[in-house]
Amino acid sequence: MSSDFDPDFVLTDTQKKLLDDVRELCRIKIKPLAIKSDRDYVYPRESMNALAEMGLLGLIIPKELGGLGESHVFCSMFVETLARYGCSSTAMIYTMHVSCLATLLLRYHNNPLVKDLLTRIDKDKLIGTLSYSDPATGGHFWFPLSSKVKELDENTVKLLKYGSWATSSGCADFYVVQTLSPSSAPGDYSDLSCFLVYKDEIRANTDDWEALGMHGNMSGPLVIEGIFKKERMVGPPGDGRLSNDECVDPYFLLNSAACWNGISLACMDLAKKHVTRKAHADVGMRVCDYPTIQDYFGEGVCDVNASRALVLTVAKEMDQLSNNNDWSLHADLTFAPRMSLLHWLWQVKFVAAKTVYQISDKMLQSCGGSGYKTDLGLERLLRDGKASWVMGPSNEVLRQFVGRACLLGMESIDYWDQHLNNRVIYNELKKMNVEQKKELAQKLLKEVDMEEKGIDSKHPYQETDFENPFNTCPPAVNDKVIKTSDGLYHSPALKPDTWTSLKLKSYRDVSNKMGAFVFTLPNSTDHTGCFAGQYMSVRANIKGKEHTRYFSPVSRTSDYGKIELVMRFENQGIMSNYFKNLKPGQAVDFQGPCGGFEYQAGALDHLTLLASGGGITPIMQLVREVMANPNDQTHITLLYFSENCNEILFKEELDKYEDKRLNIIYTLGEAPDNWEGEEGFIDTHMIDQYVPKPNGLNHKIVMCGGPQMILSCLFSLHSLGFPSESIFVYGQFGTEQVKMVYGRKVALASHHCD
Repeated sequence: MSSDFDPDFVLTDTQKKLLDDVRELCRIKIKPLAIKSDRDYVYPRESMNALAEMGLLGLIIPKELGGLGESHVFCSMFVETLARYGCSSTAMIYTMHVSCLATLLLRYHNNPLVKDLLTRIDKDKLIGTLSYSDPATGGHFWFPLSSKVKELDENTVKLLKYGSWATSSGCADFYVVQTLSPSSAPGDYSDLSCFLVYKDEIRANTDDWEALGMHGNMSGPLVIEGIFKKERMVGPPGDGRLSNDECVDPYFLLNSAACWNGISLACMDLAKKHVTRKAHADVGMRVCDYPTIQDYFGEGVCDVNASRALVLTVAKEMDQLSNNNDWSLHADLTFAPRMSLLHWLWQVKFVAAKTVYQISDKMLQSCGGSGYKTDLGLERLLRDGKASWVMGPSNEVLRQFVGRACLLGMESIDYWDQHLNNRVIYNELKKMNVEQKKELAQKLLKEVDMEEKGIDSKHPYQETDFENPFNTCPPAVNDKVIKTSDGLYHSPALKPDTWTSLKLKSYRDVSNKMGAFVFTLPNSTDHTGCFAGQYMSVRANIKGKEHTRYFSPVSRTSDYGKIELVMRFENQGIMSNYFKNLKPGQAVDFQGPCGGFEYQAGALDHLTLLASGGGITPIMQLVREVMANPNDQTHITLLYFSENCNEILFKEELDKYEDKRLNIIYTLGEAPDNWEGEEGFIDTHMIDQYVPKPNGLNHKIVMCGGPQMILSCLFSLHSLGFPSESIFVYGQFGTEQVKMVYGRKVALASHHCD
């Protein structure tokens, strides 16, 4: 479309010239690469490198640090240009990159490590991104349930962060991640901190990235786990909440809106090219001569330019409040002018997302069948534009935020569920009859009793161990020499405080994404030194740097002379790639036991195992342990969810067990026609049907799976009356997940069979 419709009057001559150069770069390089990126799911590193060569990765970095020191207005116009003339994925990757830079620039003043990184962005072609979303809370990125940080000493912290969605996952060179603060009070998810981590310190798997559009984004989950210097903390402890409102939200909302506007304009550019060329010979008119098509374009121009005007108005005010993006002012930790515009920025993103939805559809209608085909290019832009609505915070969330702020004030937005809504409670109570009120009162009194007992019964050691929150004492060690009926003596091979080198014996595929590794113990008669259900640590030195991972073995404790581990492969994981390349005879260091559930034969009447996906690994060892011991009369119920038949691990082995002590229920997300098991996620109905009721049996429920599965099962167990103190969850967040459902002060299970 004509430049008459571009608001370049907001730019200086220098900025106009720079955007002209960007358009030319898009024409000759970035746009051709966009087609390949979309077709083949290729991360547009080459396009980002080209931007670095023009000094554009450091667009908002101050000139004294080697950047261009540009404004909010120009940054938004640059992202729009990149999306319009180049590549949608590259524009979104750049948006996350510049949002990451803003978070660092907010607190670089007294941090030499951060300052050094900022000076090398263009020179070393470094791409950054953010990891804020959480697998348990989704697009509510301000609520990091799956993160924790512990202060080890005055210089170091131990950090664990699970992120559900991160653009450039595994492809970026550095990440700013949001976690709970090291000193946060239990259950206070408003106390946030930010940390800087590097590419070789994260685990990610971009092979799983498949989406409607934005194919080059490489969005996906990631894991950060390890010990870090405190200099990696971006800003003081507890600064994450201010950082969210001052940098992360403002930069992401403003520039993502610019990206959506750019896609809207690109759709109109392509459609105009088509409708001004395509003619209908029978009526002697081009498509563009029809009044309906003119109406579509007229409305589209008005809508997208209204959205652009809103972006530029808010960007201009951000420049005004920040002295034209002057980061030196933030040496005063209380200086936070952008956050006063947060309710405007919500509107900016909402309007741009709504606009690209409407314009991309109208341009498809304008182009008819030609627009539906891939060769015009409109189809790719339409798919990319659909990300606008759902990308967190989604338009549903933003619309609700704006409406609530408008009617009830900004203070009414309760990000962390800290305020009681008495109006809702009283209104719901009005609907209840006397019997329903009695039933609710009895249930509430029961929960009060559970929480009061929890306060009294909580073990002082519990929740002090970073890796093992259920533990009431340090992990037990099976350090005994065992004599078997054949007269052989079996000594423990592993120790919890020293490393033991073990050689790989064999490898086999478990699925297309997982593999089983068998390592030999130092002697053929050795046992591991672990109890069934415990996990261990594995260490490898890779390119001069030490890396560790935790594993739950699937082999029995009586599998003397060997230990079997199962790993899910990640194409962006240092240890994962190391294991992929291991050859028989090569050695890896082991240490353990490190924690986990400690099973004792015969100590339980019933053991319920709830598992999903790769969470079957610690569960499998427990099944093997019980089935191999005919004297152990523990009954097992295994409820196991997989997405499809091909992802059921160990099914052939599990199906061979013909033992009345074991009841296996498979459930699938996608069931074939001849499937005889259950269908769907593990839910209240399945648990009610298959899991023995809490009727005085010595019964333990052990779960292992993703956060969504764990929380869903916990809600079901709670509604069915299963007590919190009977539930053990594998993973470092297990007790927090239980308390999110049962209450902050409920009694917790221990790691034993009691």
